[in-house]
Amino acid sequence: MQSITLNLNQTIKESGKHPVGADIKLSLNPFIEYIQQRANKEKTAKINFYRYILEQFNHYPELRSPIPPENAKNYASLFELIYTSLSPIINDESQQYWAIGTPVSPCFHYGTDAFYSVFMEPSMCSLKSDLSLPSKKEMDKNLLATFYNLILEKFYNFSLSNNKFTVKSIVDPKTHLLKYYRLNVDTRFLDIRAKTKLPEYNLKDVKDYIKDERNSLKILTKLIPPDIFSIEGISIVTLTDVTSEYALETVKNLVIEHNESQNGQHSRDIATALKTLVGSDDVNFGMLPYLKLNKKLLINEQSGFQSKVVQLAKEKGMDDNDYSSLIEDYLDNPRTLIFPDITDEEPEVYPMLSLLDEVGIKSYALFPLFYNGKLVGALELYTKDSSKFNGNTLTKIEAAFPLLAQLFHNIIIDFNNEIQDVITDKFTALQPSVQWRFHEAAFNYIQSGSRDRNLPIEPIFFRNVYPFYGAVDIRNSSIQRNAAIRRDLYVHFEILEETITAIRNTANACKETEIPHEAAIWKYKDLDELSDREILKTEDYLQRQIPASLNNLRDSHPEVKSIIDRYFMLTSVNGKVFENRERYEKSMQMINVAVTRHLDEFNAEIQNIYPSYFEKFRTDGVEFDIYLGQSIAPKIPMPDDLLNTFRLKQLRVLAEIAQTTSNLGPYFSLPLETTQLIFVYDKPIDVSFRIDEQRFDVEGSYNIRYQMVKKRIDKAHIKDTSERLTQPGKISIVYFNSTEAREYLGYIKKLQNRGLLNNDLEYLEIEELQGVEGLKALRIGVTLKRIIN
Repeated sequence: MQSITLNLNQTIKESGKHPVGADIKLSLNPFIEYIQQRANKEKTAKINFYRYILEQFNHYPELRSPIPPENAKNYASLFELIYTSLSPIINDESQQYWAIGTPVSPCFHYGTDAFYSVFMEPSMCSLKSDLSLPSKKEMDKNLLATFYNLILEKFYNFSLSNNKFTVKSIVDPKTHLLKYYRLNVDTRFLDIRAKTKLPEYNLKDVKDYIKDERNSLKILTKLIPPDIFSIEGISIVTLTDVTSEYALETVKNLVIEHNESQNGQHSRDIATALKTLVGSDDVNFGMLPYLKLNKKLLINEQSGFQSKVVQLAKEKGMDDNDYSSLIEDYLDNPRTLIFPDITDEEPEVYPMLSLLDEVGIKSYALFPLFYNGKLVGALELYTKDSSKFNGNTLTKIEAAFPLLAQLFHNIIIDFNNEIQDVITDKFTALQPSVQWRFHEAAFNYIQSGSRDRNLPIEPIFFRNVYPFYGAVDIRNSSIQRNAAIRRDLYVHFEILEETITAIRNTANACKETEIPHEAAIWKYKDLDELSDREILKTEDYLQRQIPASLNNLRDSHPEVKSIIDRYFMLTSVNGKVFENRERYEKSMQMINVAVTRHLDEFNAEIQNIYPSYFEKFRTDGVEFDIYLGQSIAPKIPMPDDLLNTFRLKQLRVLAEIAQTTSNLGPYFSLPLETTQLIFVYDKPIDVSFRIDEQRFDVEGSYNIRYQMVKKRIDKAHIKDTSERLTQPGKISIVYFNSTEAREYLGYIKKLQNRGLLNNDLEYLEIEELQGVEGLKALRIGVTLKRIIN
């Protein structure tokens, strides 16, 4: 134990004033009073120990008043007594990171050797030169947050989100790796007082007001000034070594960023994290995701991950087939292979070990990694110092297996997607109506020798084609989706509250700290007002943090097993808490299937009439483009009335889609409605195939106007109103010229005679859009109940 005043925030020492602004002093009196209370209530033999503590403290009557920090060293014997009373007797002091400090201050006066070794040079009474601590600004902010947590909990029964210091130490002299610690503070021995009467606040208003963490402290200093408080006592500080947690967190973050990992940028970081996890820089790792091409193993160095055995085999000049066969054999029978000390006999059975022995590797292990029961790769562990290869090393590394398996699975998926992207990029499946033109361009490319010289291929145009645009949109799809999520969250919280109430009533020995309850999330009552970010945070809390806490409760309190099992059943993927989202997805899927079926039948119908380019793509609903013109089918004469035929059929199919989606209403799990839109553009345009995007697009500045209008009309309003143009159960036909309107009046009349459209035609003007004015529209209702002749 050491009695050294260690101040990590020199601002306090230099200015003599605490950065928080409150009156904060070191005092042992709250501890004395705490022990006195325990002694008055204690009925066991502990009372003798409490009396002994009080007797020792009574020798120092001045302790009823605060202690000047410079005098703290005079009470080392009492500090040791505090340590003895608060620490388990059998604990090894050399493994205890424990200290006594001034409240709400990074200032420590007494602690274990292990605690001081984290911050101070062993041979000198000074901070380590390369110790990584928070900046002064960050430290002052953390102190202020800690202060207000104490104030709000004591006087307002409310707290901010939990703030904990994380200290990153210098490189460990034994392992040459960084070590991480979490700082935990026991605040039982504090006397917190307000010098004046505190203002009264409605807690709900205050909580809503300071919900934004970026401004909460600034607001609190105005609402509740810190200088009206005094705090006397001691803070008991313990450091917990969380190096293993940090190492696994690093690997987890790299899994999330697996796209960068695929490029080899993070393989070294993963190896370092694994070294930190096992606690030795002398242990090295090789990683080999199992990438396959046409069912054959592929050693892909571009993934950034490499097997040590494969690397040595290549350096030795071995043929690819030789080391590939070694891996293929292992693939046929994957198992854990451990060689703590490679002997002379073992290379005869496992020839790969001879490669390791030649470079001085004494110990080697090979672990298969599985994702959902499927082999995705292997992890090698090897070292030249066999003393570093032990059961503790192997146990620690096992914690990383699920994360590495996820990473390898992602790498394999990315590799396969990359292959598929190249195939799609260079060998896109083409519609029969335009395939002839690509064949022609490919032949010209090869015949001219441009391919051998890697020259650009000739552009592919279709000039003077007539565009048709249509869209089927699901009204308020985003609002409906978010509403479903919020309803499910509300149900989830109801089930969780019922579960926790049942646990409290059943498990009498269950401590309150064991029951999951994160106030910052739990106190959200109006889920409708949550932002998307808060919803994600709430879902993470319910799906990740709560299950871990409940599993721990089930293990420590078997009597609540049935309660917790019921909770997990209700909150499973098929449980009650996903019902609303499932209803929404089922309804959405029913609409998309129905719309796609209609459009596929429509495409087949018009292709039989005349070849055209048809393209549909998903947005909130389904949009489609049609390009029709002589240039697409130069050898087939184009009838004069073909445009009329296509426009009538386009209007008809949208009416049929509106009828179908309406008729599906009784079968929807969640009611959804569709809107239908047509944009009429009477002038022919030029389209070209964009090689970079692998799709057709309009060509020329004038023609771009068509594309621009398309993108802006779906959310357009009727002029001088707030009413959306597109409405459920209706078809909106947008146009520029009155001749186009007259033409569509004839199509509308024909479909009214068939019973597809109502007699409620509207003539509308559309608000001025960005860069577009003069748009008009016809809007007609669809006969939603089919008329059977």
